[in-house]
Amino acid sequence: MLLAKRWSGISAGHIYPALFLAICTALATSLFVDAWPRKVMYFTSYAAIIFMAVAIKRKTFVYDGSALAVAGALLFLGAVRFTWGTLFAHAQFSDVVGNYRLGGKLFMISALLAYFMIAWRHCVTQNLAIKAFGVLLAGLLATLGFALHEHATTGLRVQLLTDSAGTVSYLMTALALSCLFMGYRAITHTGVRMGIFLGIFVLNTLLLILTESRAGVLTLPVLYLAFFCVSHTQLIKYALIPLVVAMAVGFALMPQSVWQRLESIRAEVDTYHTNNDTSIGARFSIWKGGYASIHWSLLGQSPDDRTEKARAFIQQHERGNPEAYKNVKYHLHDDVLETLSLQGIAGGVSILVFYGVLVIVPVRRRSSAIAVLPISLIVFGLTDTVLIQSQSVTMLCLALFASYALMTPASRHAGVPLR
Repeated sequence: MLLAKRWSGISAGHIYPALFLAICTALATSLFVDAWPRKVMYFTSYAAIIFMAVAIKRKTFVYDGSALAVAGALLFLGAVRFTWGTLFAHAQFSDVVGNYRLGGKLFMISALLAYFMIAWRHCVTQNLAIKAFGVLLAGLLATLGFALHEHATTGLRVQLLTDSAGTVSYLMTALALSCLFMGYRAITHTGVRMGIFLGIFVLNTLLLILTESRAGVLTLPVLYLAFFCVSHTQLIKYALIPLVVAMAVGFALMPQSVWQRLESIRAEVDTYHTNNDTSIGARFSIWKGGYASIHWSLLGQSPDDRTEKARAFIQQHERGNPEAYKNVKYHLHDDVLETLSLQGIAGGVSILVFYGVLVIVPVRRRSSAIAVLPISLIVFGLTDTVLIQSQSVTMLCLALFASYALMTPASRHAGVPLR
C-alpha cells in the first residue's frame, strides 16, 4: 500500500520508458548473460502490475483490445502448461515436466506485462525508440562477437547459452527482427531504413551461418523479403529484384560446411525408406511416433506415457530407428505436435490460439510487418520445439513485448506507425 502511494504521482510517461528500455536491455543480452534477463522480466512484470493497480484506483487505466487479446493468448497458453506440469509432477521424466511448468509460469506472468507494454504503447516516442534501437543493435553485435569467439574456440556449431545450435538460431532471429522493427520505428528516412534492413540482415545471416541451422538459413531470406514487401510497397518494383540477387549472391558465398548440411537434406529424404537413421529420417520417425502417441483427452498424458507409446510405434513401424528412439523422450521436433501429445486438446487449442492471435493482432492494427516475428516462430516450430526451455520462453516473450509495443497506437493516441 505504501509503495502504491509512492507511485501515485508517477505517470506512464515516467515509468513506461524505464521499463521499456529495461526489457530491450534484457532481450539484447539474453544469449550471453545468464539468468539476469529473466530476473529483469520478473521485476518489470511486478512493476507493471503495481502501476496498473494504481491506474485502476486513479481511474486512468487504459483499455486496449489488442493488448487484451495478446495477454489472453499468453495467459491461456501458460495456464494450460502450468496446470499440466502440476498434474504430472510425479513423472519419471521430471525435466520435461519442470520445463513446461516453469515456462507456463513465465507465460502467465508475461501476460500482464504484455498488456501494459501494448496498451500504453502510445508512450513509445521516437526518442525512446532511438535509444532502444541502440541497445538492441549493440546486443546483436555483442551476440555476434560471442558467437565468433565460441566458434573460434571450439570449432563446433555455435550454441551460446542455449541447449542446441537449432534453438539459438531461432532466438538470434527473434532478436534481429526485434532490432529491425525498432530501427524502422526510430528512423523514418527511407534511405537510412534500407541501410538498417541490409545491415541487420547481414548480421542475422552471419549468426545463422555460425549455427549451421538448415531451417534458419533456408527460412531467413523469405522472412526478410516478406518484411521488405510489407514495409516498402512503393519500392518493390525497383528494389525487389536487386535485393533478391544480392541475397542469392550471399547465399552462394556461404561456407562449405553449411552447404554440405543443406545438400544432405535431399539425400536423407531420398534414402529414408532404406536408411532412416539420419537427422531428417529421425525427425520423420519422431513425428510419426509422436502422432501415434497422442492421447485425445482434455489435458493429455505424462511424458512417460507419451514416450512409451512413441517408442513402441518406432520399434514396430520405423525399424527401431535408434536416433528417434533415443530422442523422442525429450521432444517431438514440432511445437504443435509436441504440445498436443503432452497437454492434450487444451494444449493443442492453446498453442493454435497463441499463434493465431500473434499474427492477427498486428495485421488488424495496420502493423503487418510485425507479424513476421510470430510467422518465424510458427515456421521454426514446424521442424523443432521452440517453446520448451525457460530461456527460450523468456527471450521470445521479451521480443514480443519490444515488438508489439511498436504497433500503431489507438486513434486517441498519436504515434508513428511501423508499417
